[in-house]
Amino acid sequence: MEMSKHAHLLHNPKAGDGDHLKEELMQTIVSCGFTCEYASTKTKDWGRMKTKTTLVIVAGGDGTVRQVMKKLLARRILDKRLTVALLPAGTANNFAKTLGAPPALAGLSRTITRWNLKKIDIGALRNVPNTKFFLEGMGMGLLPKLIKEMKEADRPEEETAEEELDTALGKLIEITAHYTPKRAKILIDGVEYEDDYLLVEVLNIKSVGPNLKLAPQADPTDGIFQVALLRESDREAFVNYLRRLKDSGSRKRLKVPLQLVDATKEIIIRCDNRLIHVDDELIDVKKQRPIKVEIRVGIMDMIV
Repeated sequence: MEMSKHAHLLHNPKAGDGDHLKEELMQTIVSCGFTCEYASTKTKDWGRMKTKTTLVIVAGGDGTVRQVMKKLLARRILDKRLTVALLPAGTANNFAKTLGAPPALAGLSRTITRWNLKKIDIGALRNVPNTKFFLEGMGMGLLPKLIKEMKEADRPEEETAEEELDTALGKLIEITAHYTPKRAKILIDGVEYEDDYLLVEVLNIKSVGPNLKLAPQADPTDGIFQVALLRESDREAFVNYLRRLKDSGSRKRLKVPLQLVDATKEIIIRCDNRLIHVDDELIDVKKQRPIKVEIRVGIMDMIV
């Protein structure tokens, strides 16, 4: 029996610079042989899908992708497994960039036509309030501080995505220069790492925040997370790296001065940090409760 070809398009019209219009998106999907239903993620019932749906297309940024994945992961185990395609339309688009998802409508059309299926890993979390998973990564130290200050900053409404990324990079330089490191003990597949850290990140993707490539070899389909550790002793080198990055505009040629450790099973983090981030969400955690991360291999189906 031929597969039903019905797509559910989830669109965040406020994401990034707002380049993509509803009519253009739907026309592109229909031209690939699908029937299509549209929903704005700004409406309450955006996650209500028809039973014949086989493809979910997410047009938005990293926050929209997480929002949709949270909904899909909450489906019952006997529900039909849906395939996801991405049209990155946010500010950083870190997850889509790691997968190589093209931002143009022509690229989305090629993605649907080729149907190159990838099995995406996620991180399962324990002892973290109000969330059970991450798609991109989680961590403590500099990045939660940056996310908090960017959310609280009074920025111009007309700011472009590129200008926002540049502003965030400048803010991160300021934060890194003065941030007080926190003691942390991290157990990675049974091996212990302990130090005063400015940053601890468990990563499923290459880049975080303002497109910082902390884990250039990360691949969300390989069953491996990369743990980035930035010690107090590497502060000056990291500040210099960020300054060169901002001045040159290059996000490819510079090597990040931090330690990277592969994880294939379990990560246990005991730290003094109270504020962490899970993807782009900020979460307050109880002190002295170890955060446990387990890799769930191939949980989501995506075409790229």
